[in-house]
Amino acid sequence: MAGGYCFLDHMTDAVIEAYGETLEEAFENAAKGLNDTMVDLKTVMPNEDLKITAQGHDLYSLLFDWLDKVLLLLVADGIVMSEFSVKIRQHDDNGDGYSLTGIAKGEKLNLDRHHYKVEIKAVTYHEMEIRQEKGKATVKFLLDL
Repeated sequence: MAGGYCFLDHMTDAVIEAYGETLEEAFENAAKGLNDTMVDLKTVMPNEDLKITAQGHDLYSLLFDWLDKVLLLLVADGIVMSEFSVKIRQHDDNGDGYSLTGIAKGEKLNLDRHHYKVEIKAVTYHEMEIRQEKGKATVKFLLDL
């Protein structure tokens, strides 16, 4: 099964479901979906590497922090990203505490070339889901537009 993401119907906001064979691949595809909400990813030339780290006391807060950091790069620094590589580490056996190290590939936002779609105001916990089954991981989240 190949990983990916899809946009789910919502009246006013963007709901994205991202999936992959591993939780890490699902997180990578979640970041792609976030960027694809604002710009056409086919127009992005991934020629710059950026290191992104995120922390969370559980997987939900880790996903939130990861997407929030990706959004900050996009909105505040004007960097559009189309490729991601993520490593997630659990801090202890009780499931308390996670860290994520990611590499994003992208370039400076160019409004003439990147086909700007819509502005994202914030990542939210609303409707957030994380499901892990054998051979498949899925994350779902809502972006406030």
